[in-house]
Amino acid sequence: MNLSGVLIATLCVVPCTYAQTIRIQESQHQQVIQIRDGSNAAWREALELGGPMIRYTDSSQPIICSIASNELSGSKRIVKGSCDGGGTFEREIEIDQEPGILSVKVRFVPGPDRPLTSVEDRLIFMPETRRIDTPTQGPLDFVWSQNLKSAPEDLVAHWAFKSPVVMFQQGRVFAAIIPRVDLLTAASLKRAPVALDLDVTSGSRAWFSYGAVQEKPTGHSYFRRVSDAPIEGAVQYSYWIVASAEPERLGYRRVTHLLWDRFGSPVFKNSMELQRNVVKPDLFLFDDWRREAWTRYANEKFWDFDCGGGRRCGAISSNRNVWGKWEDAPKRDAWFNSWFQNLRSAYGWYVYARRTNDAPMMAKAESVLNLALKSPRNGGAFSTIYIDDSKTWHHDDGWHRDSTNYASFSMSWTGYWMLRWAEDLVPARKAEILSFVQPYGDFLVKVQQASGVIPSWFDEHLEPTSNMRDFNAETAGSALFLAKLSELAADGATYRTAAVRAQEFIDREVVPRQRWYDFETFVSCARKPFEFYDRWTAQYPQNNLSTIQAAMSDMELYRATKDRRYLEAGTRVVDYLLLTQQVWNHPLLKPQLLGGTTTQNTDAEWSDARQCYFATLLLDYYRETGNADYLERSIAAARAGLAVAPWENWAHNGFDNEEGALTGFHWGTGSDMASVEMMSGFLGDAFINAALSQGAGFNACTVRNVKVAGTKITFDLASAGSPRDLRIRFSGLNPKSHYTLVVNGHEAGGATGRVLIDDGFRLHQ
Repeated sequence: MNLSGVLIATLCVVPCTYAQTIRIQESQHQQVIQIRDGSNAAWREALELGGPMIRYTDSSQPIICSIASNELSGSKRIVKGSCDGGGTFEREIEIDQEPGILSVKVRFVPGPDRPLTSVEDRLIFMPETRRIDTPTQGPLDFVWSQNLKSAPEDLVAHWAFKSPVVMFQQGRVFAAIIPRVDLLTAASLKRAPVALDLDVTSGSRAWFSYGAVQEKPTGHSYFRRVSDAPIEGAVQYSYWIVASAEPERLGYRRVTHLLWDRFGSPVFKNSMELQRNVVKPDLFLFDDWRREAWTRYANEKFWDFDCGGGRRCGAISSNRNVWGKWEDAPKRDAWFNSWFQNLRSAYGWYVYARRTNDAPMMAKAESVLNLALKSPRNGGAFSTIYIDDSKTWHHDDGWHRDSTNYASFSMSWTGYWMLRWAEDLVPARKAEILSFVQPYGDFLVKVQQASGVIPSWFDEHLEPTSNMRDFNAETAGSALFLAKLSELAADGATYRTAAVRAQEFIDREVVPRQRWYDFETFVSCARKPFEFYDRWTAQYPQNNLSTIQAAMSDMELYRATKDRRYLEAGTRVVDYLLLTQQVWNHPLLKPQLLGGTTTQNTDAEWSDARQCYFATLLLDYYRETGNADYLERSIAAARAGLAVAPWENWAHNGFDNEEGALTGFHWGTGSDMASVEMMSGFLGDAFINAALSQGAGFNACTVRNVKVAGTKITFDLASAGSPRDLRIRFSGLNPKSHYTLVVNGHEAGGATGRVLIDDGFRLHQ
């Protein structure tokens, strides 16, 4: 083929019509991927792809391979070339069935006696970067990668592929590179590990890359290229390119769905093992876990005392030292903060006890509420840690900050769960609970700044400290509390106004550059200066605790006001949050990892305990939107925590195939099972949404092929642990109609819509 012309071939969506949205124009040295925004719009350059870039152990600079030929073979473009040192490559590009996606396969054969350390496809993002970098506007409108850089040679190793993608967007031009993790095996990763890389600021245009790269862990959670560890033999890797016109700053939402659709959902639908524990495989069905969590573990860690007025105060110990001295942990403590939330765990304990009519267990769970309400107050602020060994209260956790400071993030999360107790479990105590939390709500209204931000920390005199005073994303936690308080308080308008102002701050100041700053971003195990910024990728550090609470706040405001602006804003936050959820099972790590979550873009653990928060949040959003992704991701998140319990996470440094820290009941088994109890009333063991012909298995089962024809509901169900009874829950039914159920091709019975909605259907299988 003649390579001398500027334009030698065009590969477009088949058939090539005015509806095509992507094409490739090829010259002698590169392929240019073009997109257009609508059928009549002009073509715009999105990405440029040359020959692969390789590095040898003895080369000081990367070598760009040259293109020798290309051919059109059916719907595939085959590009071949050679590299200095004798290496050859072949790249195959094919249009995907979904518009705006290209499937790429690369095979590279190194030359003799030239040890190879990397071979990568580098794609140049064609829109120019801006020479501006402010907290609300960066060189590009949107940048995302799972890991940040601490040095130019850092990259995103496969150990960090929770949601495997790098994305850029400028205006409506969106581009992403997605590794085909479904094709990776333990053997291939050991022989030729793969990685993503990116750089936004070093040149006039940003680039990202994917290929086989030798790397090593550096520090707590970074990975860096190495030049002295050769890759043996030929190299193959595959990936997708996404290039399309998308709403400004929101192209990531398409990728969030794509990742689950291509990777997560197929595994989810085929597996009933996601909740089986990695160390104790007999811990599997939810009833097994209930005995483990509520009957054994909670009772083992529970303690209480007479606290006056005929009441018992109690808690489930976390056994954590307030100053981080783990060898000197108290035997009896009670934590009410953003990680170790006794009230949330006790909420799940109470729900289980009420369902099983266990009055003594209900009393134990409620004693945790009694203790929280005994916290000493100061102008509305209150302490969040109690050490029974010394009979002392501490304002907050001195390990991550200063135990003499009050933390609004911890107080707001505790206040929110007090209100959930009042609303859902003990409505007779609503006035008592409001009398405790309303002064705190008044305090937040008083300290809220004109911008809407609520400072993170306050000293003994309730003066805000300088760190995270004028900017933080922890404001979302206070917005959540204030929104819930506005629903329960008689004079809730003031609290709602403050909640709206806080959420507007998040939307205006945090979301544009995704600056999700909460305490864990800086002062947890991935410690860094408060001014940390990745100047190579133009990204800020971000942690998803605050993102979770921002999405919860939007949901509370939507439910209170029925204003769909809050639901729409919340789904945008949720879809961004989901980029920290795992969409595959890494073959070099032992547990089932699908649905678990990492924490931030400067830490590397898998299946962290906060997935329990994801689970209930996503179910709330499913119930309001009917988005099937949210339903499946919610269930996967709930089950993932059980796979690694009782530990906080797995592979804490990202690459070590071993359990993470054992940080107690409330950041592991208890928090996981609290979510299961909250979700079971709606999902049962399996769930069918008849209105949308959707379904999913929850408790070690799978649901497929849901079809609704009039009053006939047909679906396939497979379950583990058979024979057993499963309760199937339903929504989207007419309460007055009588429905017939056909399961696995056989009529299983029927009932009225009202019975199916209220009680579900009991199936023996």
